[in-house]
Amino acid sequence: MIISDLCDEYAVLVSQNKAPVYGYDNVNVPYGLVINDDGILVEVRLLGDFSGKKPINKISVPARFVKTSGIVPDFLCGNAEYMLGYNTEKPEHAVKAFQACAQLHMQILEGIDDPVASAVRAFFLQGPQWEIAKRLMGDCWESSLKMNFALQHVDGAQTIFVGDFPGIQKAWNTYYDQKGNDDKSSLVSSLVSGKLVVPEKTHPRIKNVAGAHPAGSALITFNAAAFCSHGAVQNENAPMSKREAYEYTTALNTLLADESRVQRIGNDTVISWACCGNAVYSDLFSELYSSETQSNGLDEKTIKDATCALAQGRRYDYEGIRLNPDEHFHILALSPNKSRLAIRFYLTDTFGVFAHNIEQYYQDTEIRRPRYDKTGFLPILRLLGQTIRKQRKDENAPVKKQKKKSAIENVSSEMVSAIMQAILNGTPYPVTLINVVERRINVERDVPPDKAAIIKAYYLRKTTNEQFKEVLQMDINEESEYLPYVLGRIFSIYEQIQLGAIPNINTTIKDKYFTSASTTPARIFPILGDLAAKHMRKAWKSEGLKIKLDKVLGTLTQKVGDHYPSRLSLEERGAFQLGYYFENQKRFNKTNKSNEDNEQGENND
Repeated sequence: MIISDLCDEYAVLVSQNKAPVYGYDNVNVPYGLVINDDGILVEVRLLGDFSGKKPINKISVPARFVKTSGIVPDFLCGNAEYMLGYNTEKPEHAVKAFQACAQLHMQILEGIDDPVASAVRAFFLQGPQWEIAKRLMGDCWESSLKMNFALQHVDGAQTIFVGDFPGIQKAWNTYYDQKGNDDKSSLVSSLVSGKLVVPEKTHPRIKNVAGAHPAGSALITFNAAAFCSHGAVQNENAPMSKREAYEYTTALNTLLADESRVQRIGNDTVISWACCGNAVYSDLFSELYSSETQSNGLDEKTIKDATCALAQGRRYDYEGIRLNPDEHFHILALSPNKSRLAIRFYLTDTFGVFAHNIEQYYQDTEIRRPRYDKTGFLPILRLLGQTIRKQRKDENAPVKKQKKKSAIENVSSEMVSAIMQAILNGTPYPVTLINVVERRINVERDVPPDKAAIIKAYYLRKTTNEQFKEVLQMDINEESEYLPYVLGRIFSIYEQIQLGAIPNINTTIKDKYFTSASTTPARIFPILGDLAAKHMRKAWKSEGLKIKLDKVLGTLTQKVGDHYPSRLSLEERGAFQLGYYFENQKRFNKTNKSNEDNEQGENND
């Protein structure tokens, strides 16, 4: 299914001129070896953009062969070792590489009666011409040795890439189609099309996957005899034609090469595409991941309006493009592995279904926040950031030793995958999410808005307790008598009483008792009650606040009575923490007096 969908995407990319046609690859070739009719190197041209650290000149060249081990030359394009026979560290290897490259060109161009083909054959018959290239390039020579060179032909005043000549293209296409397809006796049914094909034994490698080998990794590979069956070797065990292998790998490499369409979440690389080929669908989808700024230029209101409309099955116009909720959409997450790429997950459905599930996620995590917090919806990166320890910058460390690294990279790929699938499929969130969030709350002894939103979202899809469901709202439920929830509110009142009695206190009851109070209330709340009574006997700066808190405390303690539960379950602790959070936010509502309003701040929330 994945391979078939990628082959379909390849056809779309080719129609948009974003992917090379069959038998060709888009390769960075910053240098051109210009030869005359006699095969003599007359010029080395600098091609493309040389303004950056590395020169860039992406062109379509004959397809690269899979590099495993040994010498594997390519047609019309290669590095200095293959095209010029130069390698100071391994001169003998360079000679063999040049000879292999010459043999390949002779084989492909054999019998081609064409002036350009004759010039190419003459170039390789001349032997390695690296000395001429070194003289022509001067200071640029050393920096070019690891880059690609392509053969160009000069005919009077015109210099053209050899691969652009019709005779050369025809010779290459004939060779590429026949290579590996000679044995018709090995025909098997393709897993992609169902047609009888000669199975391709090795597939092109996939590049630009974070954490994978820089030269590329295989998506499909059978690298041990134990993985093979019925006498099949290598990728004959997952049979598909050479063209099908080329199409799915080229489509995948093209998508991964477009950085604006790629998201890095933890150790996973996530790409998405719509069947119609319109990139706006991927732009909108990728905003789900962003944290504070929208990388693709979509503001928060546009994202929410578009998601809401599409979730309801309505089309949405954005910059002259009408987004269709019935458009088929694909999401693929790849993870690096030791010998091959692993598919973390693959989801495909209409964009409207994904939009509906994302809209549900927005509603799940919507919660009352402090006024300084302008979050409209909780992006995935922010959610994942709540599962790990906050990184603190070492001010004493040398600047150059402080390596910039996203904290999200510390999140396990398994958790990222489970959370993403829960959101996109509209299923319950993984239990690992609530476990790690609870651990962070116990360590930090605080319930910030994002963690409160996660607790609410998790139990909305998980709990069967009707009393708990009543408090899983955007704001406080003052009518609820659910005991763990009420205890959390009481703890917040106890803390406010302490702050009212001792305004400049450095360590509050939250720092000392929050974790134990939410776990074993019967042991801790009598202590907190005695402390609150002592604080109420003190003189306060605001007697009005003192009376107000005493009244609220009396109302809440009546709901609890004299009995405190000896221990709270994980779910009940979530209710306790939400009660504490909402009661804290309640004191900062707009009806409060300005002097109380000034108490609001990030540390208190």
